Amino acid sequence: MMFFAAFNLNAAGINLKAKKTKETKVEAIYIEKISVTAPDGNGKEHELEGLAFLFEITKLKKNDKVLCMQELRDFTIDGVSYAQTTKEKLGISVEPKTVIEDSYKLAEENPDLKDIIKNKKSGIVMETAIFGADLPQKGNVSVTVQVGWGDVDKEKNTSSNETIEDFTFEFNLSDFFESEKKEVLQLINDFKKDTDFSPEHLKNYSQIIVFATKNKDVKITISTDYLPKLNSPDDYSYVFILAYICGNLEKQLVSGNYTNSAKEGIEFELLKYKQLKEIKKDLNISFFEDMM
Repeated sequence: MMFFAAFNLNAAGINLKAKKTKETKVEAIYIEKISVTAPDGNGKEHELEGLAFLFEITKLKKNDKVLCMQELRDFTIDGVSYAQTTKEKLGISVEPKTVIEDSYKLAEENPDLKDIIKNKKSGIVMETAIFGADLPQKGNVSVTVQVGWGDVDKEKNTSSNETIEDFTFEFNLSDFFESEKKEVLQLINDFKKDTDFSPEHLKNYSQIIVFATKNKDVKITISTDYLPKLNSPDDYSYVFILAYICGNLEKQLVSGNYTNSAKEGIEFELLKYKQLKEIKKDLNISFFEDMM
């Protein structure tokens, strides 16, 4: 089984228009940002980011030729090698990972991929994960897939007369931000209406916290001035922290003004407090009662 755990198809990703020649069609069916903690050769742990690519390859001519390719090992950001940037910033080289599998097999083994795989009849999917230094939030990415077809030498179990073609795909890292932003705003809207306040259920909104923490533009200040002072185990403090972040973050994402928006955060808290009071009639928190 391949390492499709590298992909989180519930996360924000992008796809790009297919590239075609007379012989071959290559489509970037899914690209997403990834992160992992991995040891170097000396056992030191490194927090790595990177990109994971799903390319689907289709042979356009009916013949007995077999797929041949050059391993995808790098991409550029604004014309600069990502591998070289990783070497300079982290002092390490990270081996990329590539796995090839027939599209139909992949769709059978991974139900989440069925909707994005286009050619389940004769396609071939190449998954490549390239890890390294932190990615900037903006920058033009260029990645080249080198694939083609060759004759089969059955005796040597190899191919010959190989013809390799370049298929270059370009996009901007800011595309991920727009995709993530849309998804996070939808989650915030879902939370507004959600009245299941159990800690287990609220884990469904963890992506909001991750986005707010990792995005370099977002500015959220958490202070005791903006939250109720609660102590008991069932005080719902986790609800109000999430609500404060949601209101604060929503204001910034919608307005494009990335400054701490405590007022909107507190208003979101008050909304959730009112919903909680509908469930727990005896709930009385002075921080909110004084606003009502």
